[in-house]
Amino acid sequence: MRRVLASEWPIPVAAVAGSAWLSGGSSLLGPFASLGLPLIIAGRGTARRRFCVALAYYAVGCWPIVSAVLGYWGEHYAVMAWAAWAASAAALSLPWALPPGRGGLLAALLLTALPPLGVIGWLSPMNAAGVLFPGGGWVGVIGLLLLVALWPAAVNGLAGARIAIVGVLAGSVLMNLLAVVSPPALMPQDWVGVQTHVHPADGNILASIQNNQRIIEAGLRQGVGARVVVFPEAVLPDWYGGTKAQFAAAVPPGQVWLLGVQTNGRDAVVRVKQGDADPVPVAQAAGLLLGGDWQPWNPRTLRPAWWQRVFALDGQRVWAAICVEQVQPWTWLEALCQRPTVIFAQSNAWWAAPGSAAPGIQDASTRAWARLMGVGVVMAVNRIASIDVVGQAERTHPAAPNALQQA
Repeated sequence: MRRVLASEWPIPVAAVAGSAWLSGGSSLLGPFASLGLPLIIAGRGTARRRFCVALAYYAVGCWPIVSAVLGYWGEHYAVMAWAAWAASAAALSLPWALPPGRGGLLAALLLTALPPLGVIGWLSPMNAAGVLFPGGGWVGVIGLLLLVALWPAAVNGLAGARIAIVGVLAGSVLMNLLAVVSPPALMPQDWVGVQTHVHPADGNILASIQNNQRIIEAGLRQGVGARVVVFPEAVLPDWYGGTKAQFAAAVPPGQVWLLGVQTNGRDAVVRVKQGDADPVPVAQAAGLLLGGDWQPWNPRTLRPAWWQRVFALDGQRVWAAICVEQVQPWTWLEALCQRPTVIFAQSNAWWAAPGSAAPGIQDASTRAWARLMGVGVVMAVNRIASIDVVGQAERTHPAAPNALQQA
């Protein structure tokens, strides 16, 4: 009986670690608990058991995919929702079946965090770097990699590995103590993130005009006295001449608006001043949209930029975390390479039903990585309080033009 219990406990513990992403909301509970995955798998066991342990973690943590697909595409896509959940959990679990010794755990960590598999690489234990090593930057990333790489040897009794792990953990404690006594990272003064409540117009011209006006009113109301006003991701489904003129006329003198738009097949950010709207985006989403908007076979699909570049504004080096980028470690590593001084996190969660954990997972991941970099974050989110489920079920999403109008 004792042997059976000892062999079975890792699976429920991994499930609890995955559930921390659901219950933790925007706190650091999910990122911290994610470290439990490699630590549990480092124990002895067959490849099948290691896969099952990882599957317990991801199957629970990926559960919001079901409601996200249903909210985005409609109730009649239930089969696709369940398939997306199962496929994501299985795909992310597979690398953890590698033998844990000789770098197997480290390989699994990197395979699930970097493309190609990393394009769905949320819930990654890489998020734990921000919890363990606040302000550490690349030192924190290396510290986490060392911890994961050395853990199997430490479990198997190698004294040198255990000493090294003690040193890494001592560094983590020191960094956390310094973070407690140091001033918190603050966003730049007079930068404001606008929170909106706009449902996509789905090609309805009248609804688009009304949405534009609501977005302008939200910016004027919430951005009073600000220098830079950040809007949510893809609140504008186009960046045509008429839209540019409308927003350029609306921006108060002395302000800069950073608007989330969809233009030229990109989920992007454009800069607008009084009387002047930039035709070229200052940032374009690097990550793949998980709502199914990226369809390589379709020339009219939304396309990822793959590299998110820092841009200069108001004396700052600015990095935009757009939508799904907030949960993809590889895009955050791009940010680390470019040393931003401020991050703005845009998302558009109109599809999220009340109580959905997906927006909280985005926030938690953003907090963890910003904490690792010691950088302030400006958040701008579009949410709607309730979703008309009947209306959602009646919507259609042809592969071509409508995909370009979804946020």
